[in-house]
Amino acid sequence: MQRRHQHFLRTILATIAILVAVGAFVLIPASRALAHAAFVSSDPAPNTVLRTAPTEVVIHFAQVLSPQGLSIVVYDNRGRIVSVGKAQISFSDPKTASIAMKGDGSDIYRVDWQNVSAEDGDPTLGAFVFGVSPTGKLDKVPANPYGASMTTGSGASSSGLPIWVTALVGIAGLLIGGAGSTALTRRARS
Repeated sequence: MQRRHQHFLRTILATIAILVAVGAFVLIPASRALAHAAFVSSDPAPNTVLRTAPTEVVIHFAQVLSPQGLSIVVYDNRGRIVSVGKAQISFSDPKTASIAMKGDGSDIYRVDWQNVSAEDGDPTLGAFVFGVSPTGKLDKVPANPYGASMTTGSGASSSGLPIWVTALVGIAGLLIGGAGSTALTRRARS
């Protein structure tokens, strides 16, 4: 009986070691591939409500930006472009870009951005919204022609992990759980 128990523990530990090794082998390159010049933060922040419209939108990215392929466009809630000029990369921080805008007091603004990483040459794009209200909150969110969500609190965000990573973690849990229940069943029979 003692031998079976020791064999079972060795099997479980070996399975966990293999899963950790495979996970590290898969996740480390995946995390590098996901980095690109991804969105890190912005001013104004996504899903916030300001009292007055800003005169500039600043976006911070994960990698150094290439001037080729950089674009930031700001739209008001009627779909009109309110950004002015071309997006500029900061001289002091090459991972930061900005664009001037002329706010017209709209309730919702949408910021569409795209860039190319100067580090790996990969393009990335995205969008976010922010609101403007003299009270600092939107009682009624106006119709948003862009399909993007707008919340007056801190909205939920995605972890950014691909679905296959979630599936891998689920499969690992099933394997470990199955091995544990098999061992307990065998132990109960003995």
